[in-house]
Amino acid sequence: MTWFNWFGKNTDQGEHKITSEDVRQIVSDFNKWLPRIQGIPEVLEEITFDEAISYFQSDRPGNANVKKGAIIRQEHPEGQLLGQVFLDGNNRLICRTNGTPYGRQLLAKKSDKKLTDFFGDRELIAFELKAQESGGYEFPLPQNIVLEFGEWLRNVVKLPEVIPIITYEDTIKYFITYRPNDPRIRKGAILRETHPQGYHLAQVFLDKNNQVVLSSNGVAYGRQLVARELDDELLEVFGNKKLIIVE
Repeated sequence: MTWFNWFGKNTDQGEHKITSEDVRQIVSDFNKWLPRIQGIPEVLEEITFDEAISYFQSDRPGNANVKKGAIIRQEHPEGQLLGQVFLDGNNRLICRTNGTPYGRQLLAKKSDKKLTDFFGDRELIAFELKAQESGGYEFPLPQNIVLEFGEWLRNVVKLPEVIPIITYEDTIKYFITYRPNDPRIRKGAILRETHPQGYHLAQVFLDKNNQVVLSSNGVAYGRQLVARELDDELLEVFGNKKLIIVE
């Protein structure tokens, strides 16, 4: 991989190096927001270096201030708690509009040798992320729909039980059967994200301006689920896109 550079022991280069004080602040902020950072539901047998690094690429927020990705490691009775967050040029957490950080938490019984070696005896390692290339994140509709997906999950720590398969017919039936009685609703949207157990899908409802419709308590109408597989029809509809719209 060539899209990152690891900040090794020599972090003296650059105006905004990660200092020991930065590490304390990052870890403190992470622990503060831990209950509201999205979590992977199951305990993983192992987390690899490549899996951890690929997350920074696949789930990077659409925020121009993102400069680095950081992994925090903490001891846990079931193995180790790992937190992955995004940092700005001043080594501060990149947060959503409600103040909660972008990122994820997971429990793993062990790390592979490469990740273990990178950590050494440290509790935090950081990676410099290259600037997004033009056209690198293309969606069939404005990107704010994808960003609002993260907002919708801000209070979710545990995801639903993993189901074996989700079909295109299942998703369409949901929009018909569970459409809220809200006159603003004009469309449905299905967002697909990768997940260690398969696919993480979110189904939400949109208004005429392609904005996610929220209920009176500020929560998006819709559902989320984790499926090990998508049927052939749903895979064909998605193609290489993250987001599809149902009129």
